[in-house]
Amino acid sequence: MEANGLGPQGFPELKNDTFLRAAWGEETDYTPVWCMRQAGRYLPEFRETRAAQDFFSTCRSPEACCELTLQALGMEVTMVPGKGPSFPEPLREEQDLERLRDPEVVASELGYVFQAITLTRQRLAGRVPLIGFAGAPWTLMTYMVEGGGSSTMAQAKRWLYQRPQALQLFESHAGHLGPQLFNKFALPYIRDVAKQVKARLREAGLAPVPMIIFAKDGHFALEELAQAGYEVVGLDWTVAPKKARECVGKTVTLQGNLDPCALYASEEEIGQLVKQMLDDFGPHRYIANLGHGLYPDMDPEHVGAFVDAVHKHSRLLRQN
Repeated sequence: MEANGLGPQGFPELKNDTFLRAAWGEETDYTPVWCMRQAGRYLPEFRETRAAQDFFSTCRSPEACCELTLQALGMEVTMVPGKGPSFPEPLREEQDLERLRDPEVVASELGYVFQAITLTRQRLAGRVPLIGFAGAPWTLMTYMVEGGGSSTMAQAKRWLYQRPQALQLFESHAGHLGPQLFNKFALPYIRDVAKQVKARLREAGLAPVPMIIFAKDGHFALEELAQAGYEVVGLDWTVAPKKARECVGKTVTLQGNLDPCALYASEEEIGQLVKQMLDDFGPHRYIANLGHGLYPDMDPEHVGAFVDAVHKHSRLLRQN
């Protein structure tokens, strides 16, 4: 630590690196735990802050982003309550691609994102690591082509079959793709993202950052994902932990995978389910999480019970 209490790049020195050490496959005193879609869907404080302004005004304010911790390629996008991102004028034909901006121009317009990340990391004061998120290109494409959420992704998948030349930059969320489409349109770009991020960190002289790949319903590609250049493979709740470990081997960390709906159970039952999950995953190369995001009506007390149970039982597991 430097004399002024700051670490590399002027950020506060990290005081709790348990999550990072687990991601790198190192030994930890207990199993780290976090929840996807943490604040926005269920915390009253988040909803109160959001009520004061619309979603994208929040995104474009570094201060508001920090407190809550898209304009996309020139397409108009709105956040519809209860529905999510919506594109009034989705891409439907090849000529619609001409409406998109050059990615270099877009990058210059997203300065508020980097300001918000910097501000949030400063105000965390080293208490915990800051986890970054990026939507996979396939996921972004589905919204841009469908115009919003979809149960079938039929319009977006139609592009995969009819216009493959337009998709050479797209990776996949995997949920609506089978092995053939996944291997052709997703896996090469998932690998490329990891490779390029790591290369740019080295070029900038920055420390390496552990990367997580989470492909919901991508159970058919676990072995390939484990070899795609990511330190952590996230699992949804439909995957058996022991079978997943057999698939991926011992060189990557697994993350997951309690059914989010388990948090509707009593706190006692949540503790029992967590104990079983930890027993199945084991104490090494593992980060506890849900198998997907929190739902809006979940009780914060039950989320707390989940976190407490992970810490309690993981310590007992290591003692035995």
